[in-house]
Amino acid sequence: MRKCFILSIDGGGIRGIIPSIFLASLKDMLQKRNINEPFHRIFDLIAGTSTGGLIALVLSVPLYKKDGNIYDPDGGVKPQNLPLLYETLGSVVFPGSRQKAIKVIRQLFTSKYSSEPLRKVLYDIFKECKVKQALTNLLITSFDMKTMQPVFIKKRPAFAGGDEDQDFFMTDAALSTSAVPTYFSPAYVNSLGQNGTDFCLVDGGIFCINPSLSALIEARKIYRCDEYVILSLGTGIRTEQYKTESIKRWGFFNWIAPWLNVPLITAVGDGQRISTNHMLKKLPKVNLYRFDINLDKGKGAMDDGSDENLNYLRDKAYEMLYLHDEAAKNLVREIAQA
Repeated sequence: MRKCFILSIDGGGIRGIIPSIFLASLKDMLQKRNINEPFHRIFDLIAGTSTGGLIALVLSVPLYKKDGNIYDPDGGVKPQNLPLLYETLGSVVFPGSRQKAIKVIRQLFTSKYSSEPLRKVLYDIFKECKVKQALTNLLITSFDMKTMQPVFIKKRPAFAGGDEDQDFFMTDAALSTSAVPTYFSPAYVNSLGQNGTDFCLVDGGIFCINPSLSALIEARKIYRCDEYVILSLGTGIRTEQYKTESIKRWGFFNWIAPWLNVPLITAVGDGQRISTNHMLKKLPKVNLYRFDINLDKGKGAMDDGSDENLNYLRDKAYEMLYLHDEAAKNLVREIAQA
């Protein structure tokens, strides 16, 4: 029976350390069964939104160990090095609570953070690599504010339409999918080639924070399989508890208030994540492995790169592994039998 394996990773900022730790642990579990292939050979397609898009690109970047210690000899960043990436992002891009009050006020009038530190980190990883050079099929979500249309940045075979897809530098793709409104400014990027197009791209999480369903549709365009096995990784469920009686009095600033975790974006993201999981469970020929974990109230902010928050998120990642141990073992068995 032909199976297609799909890896899909949600958005969530610094909380991407949770799926990173899961993937590092999954790699260790596979190696114990003498399965040493890199993820870009195990998964027929890797999809991601925002921080998930960054992980997707990192796993498939066509750089090898000779190009630096962070890479696998077979290409892509070693899964075991993914958590280290988030330590770097925490210290450079999301520096904890420093000037926290000033940044909250700034977020009301402009982007909370500069994109330049993130760009430098991304360029150090991707160099001049392009999306169409990726080592497996990719689906990275973003949204163009110029045309008000979703933009799926893709790597796929020519027979599935790959020749028609626009190409981007991986650094630009990662910046685009990570440009969360109010946190980062839009990514003004150009696609490559003589007929390149200019874009004003923001985080794909505004319409597709969980890209699993989009990934399934894309995989079905590429492969005819008896079963589609989807590993869908969340970045922690941070439930906000709003006083419903006060919501009726909310105006514009309340719905976008940073001190309320930008309720409008949070509601859109949570709704899309839940509905996607529900639909995938109902579809035939789909075997969904969904891993996520509830976060404590007031914990796990997506832009808190402090040691305290990173340690908390690490603990939640290992809790997720513990709670879903049997499902993880079943996934490993399924990959081993493919």
